[in-house]
Amino acid sequence: MLTITALTLKKTITLFALVGPVTMAPLFLATTRELDLQRKSRFARTIGLSVTVALLVAAFLGMPLLGLLGVSLGAMRVGGGIIVLLLAIAMVLGQETSFKGLPSTASGSRASEASIVPLAVPLLAGPAAFSYVMGNSEWHAYTDLIHVIVPILIVGIACWFTFHTACHRGEQIRQSTLDIVERVGGFILAAMAVEMIASGLRALFPLLATG
Repeated sequence: MLTITALTLKKTITLFALVGPVTMAPLFLATTRELDLQRKSRFARTIGLSVTVALLVAAFLGMPLLGLLGVSLGAMRVGGGIIVLLLAIAMVLGQETSFKGLPSTASGSRASEASIVPLAVPLLAGPAAFSYVMGNSEWHAYTDLIHVIVPILIVGIACWFTFHTACHRGEQIRQSTLDIVERVGGFILAAMAVEMIASGLRALFPLLATG
């Protein structure tokens, strides 16, 4: 039981670092800029649920589905990295709202639907998180499901809590501060995207790793 507890804790910490909800809080606030507090809270809950469902699907169906479709993890990393890079460029240019399909005249419900992608997937539940849960979801007994499922549930709750807290604290943050953080976050996301693409290319073309 101690081994399962230690493994569950290790997986939870690793997955939380890969998902990184804290680093996405400025993007969440920018995305929900046009929504009232109630809709922001509802959207935070939707994001947490979406991340949880996406990671659970990846854990139990990811590898069989990719094998069926003939898609490799490397290709998934490259595709996800391109999406993240496009969003990073939009953030630096201050056009993240248009990129995410959230026009200022849109209704709250429509905005939430449009913003789940790419915020929940692939920015939070992205190629790195998918790859990790896929590679660490093997189980032989029902007790093994604890360290497969529990970390995903905890990280999903952490996403909801982080963004729910940002909803209430965001009102105290000046818009100019958000704009600066958004653009700095865009540069960081761009670097992450390049790393994701490079990792995918090395997986697709092994000669790049030895060259």
